[in-house]
Amino acid sequence: MSPLRPLLLAAALVACSDPPERPRADASPDLARPDDVTADVAADAPVDVAPDVAAPDVAPAALRVLFVGNSYVFYNDLPALLSRMAAASSRAGSGPTIEVASVTVGGATMRNHWDTGDAPRRMMAERWDAVVLQGQSVEPVLNAAEFRTYGARFGTLAETYRTRPVYFATWPRRAGDALYAQGWSGGTPEVFNTRLHTAYAQVAAQVMGAVAPVGNAWMAALRARPATPLYDPDGSHPSPTGTWLAACVIYRALTGVAASAESESAVTGVAAADVRALRELSAAP
Repeated sequence: MSPLRPLLLAAALVACSDPPERPRADASPDLARPDDVTADVAADAPVDVAPDVAAPDVAPAALRVLFVGNSYVFYNDLPALLSRMAAASSRAGSGPTIEVASVTVGGATMRNHWDTGDAPRRMMAERWDAVVLQGQSVEPVLNAAEFRTYGARFGTLAETYRTRPVYFATWPRRAGDALYAQGWSGGTPEVFNTRLHTAYAQVAAQVMGAVAPVGNAWMAALRARPATPLYDPDGSHPSPTGTWLAACVIYRALTGVAASAESESAVTGVAAADVRALRELSAAP
């Protein structure tokens, strides 16, 4: 039987059984979609959500982390920056090292990644401590039901293979973007960010995953330091400064501790004042 077909049933048995044997990396799983297990919930609906940061019970000396996402991940090579900052912190005696890999496709949604099968196969073929899951930039709000369905399937698969699912809650487009003329966006970056974060938190709650609240930190940074150049000129993708902030937030979600001052040596092309201020902001309660 193919590895993905029993996915939802297997997850329920994980707590009382050994993890399944990992298939060969070249195996061809059956990616036929199982029946949906998620209910349609309005993007603004109040729900119980997973904690923003759920640390491992015991901090390991090293982590292996797989990123599944799109250009918000590969712009400025977020995984590599995270690995460098973890190495710098670890050398100073703070936190684990982090080995990273990624499956990224420009503009890809959670469903795109599930249907093509590359990300599920990679999750099953190797041992990972965590998988960082990031949807297309408007998908969690514009296609909320589909995002919840496929985000939850990835989370269930992760837990089946003893991997922590960490949901990378992204930021809204810059103020003035044409997107805000669309009613579903909420009309402002603040409302859109709330809808994005809620969508990621809903999925995390379904699978007992964690949320890396990058969008919330992004908005807090703009309130505290409005001139901080977080955006690329297109008003959507991150600048190197924005990627640094994202790395700080994701580091905390993965390790349970804030990025150390030593980690600042990992970043280049960002003003020193912004490096320090954003790292400190990401460490705030």
